[in-house]
Amino acid sequence: MGKRLINSYYHKPTFKALKLTILSLTVSIFIFTLKLLAYFITNSVAIYSDAIESIVNIISATMALLGIKVALKPPDEEHPYGHTKFEYLISISEAFLIIGASFSIFWKAYQSFLSPKPLESIQIGSFLVFITIFLNSFLSYILYKGGKRENSPILISHAFHLFTDVLSTLGIVTGVLIAQLIKIFILDPLIAFIIGIYILYLGGKIIKGSTIALLDVNLPSDQIKSIQDIINDTIKNYKYKDYKIYDAHDFKSRRAGRKGFVEFNLTVSGKMSVKEAHDLCNELEKKITNKFPELTVTIHVEPEKEENN
Repeated sequence: MGKRLINSYYHKPTFKALKLTILSLTVSIFIFTLKLLAYFITNSVAIYSDAIESIVNIISATMALLGIKVALKPPDEEHPYGHTKFEYLISISEAFLIIGASFSIFWKAYQSFLSPKPLESIQIGSFLVFITIFLNSFLSYILYKGGKRENSPILISHAFHLFTDVLSTLGIVTGVLIAQLIKIFILDPLIAFIIGIYILYLGGKIIKGSTIALLDVNLPSDQIKSIQDIINDTIKNYKYKDYKIYDAHDFKSRRAGRKGFVEFNLTVSGKMSVKEAHDLCNELEKKITNKFPELTVTIHVEPEKEENN
């Protein structure tokens, strides 16, 4: 009967991901403004470097916004499977920004190590910086939860990016406060250096995850098992008892951003009509996509060879 694409319907996006990136861009601009104000109040080079690093968050949010807009475009003649893999490219780009930010921290820490000095109005400046830490933490949490819910690698990597900013800012302001308190100003660059190493690790982790995903990695094992259980249960309880359904085999799956693809071969009685095979495929497709609406299912129907002899 040949290969039959039984789910040409693409899961309609909720556009929550798009709204989250717009929120992130707005909050990132506000956070940059607060950090810059804190620098002018304290005259702290460490806080100034943290403010400059926040520009990366603004660029990152802009890239995420553009990436999601492309990823949400429906399939077309040139891209019949959609544009969801574009998210991984943006995710990798963000990871390189994260790595770049870590090297920026290393450089600023080195400069501060060479010429440590006391700060001015540290209480007011620190208060402003702690506000940015709270905002970035909250935003990072929202983006991460939204990324998991929407299966969006852009949102997840962007959440990690914002979380690295939380860590670096926390490290910088803690170092500044301790250094100012005990008059050992070299603590500031030392803490910043440790935060830089952790940020470098997070950037590498994102690159690894997105690169593997670009190579058409399988769906999660628990999701595959659930789909196979649906297939086996449907075959076992199918209403056409006059014709035997032998098995489903050559099961394959892959992920592409928020989309997933499943295909398998279905061996049925050679006496089964085209309509009956069509109804069976429809039932399988409906049950799978009801549970996993982001999936596209392809079934190849095969007649049992012995019955054709």
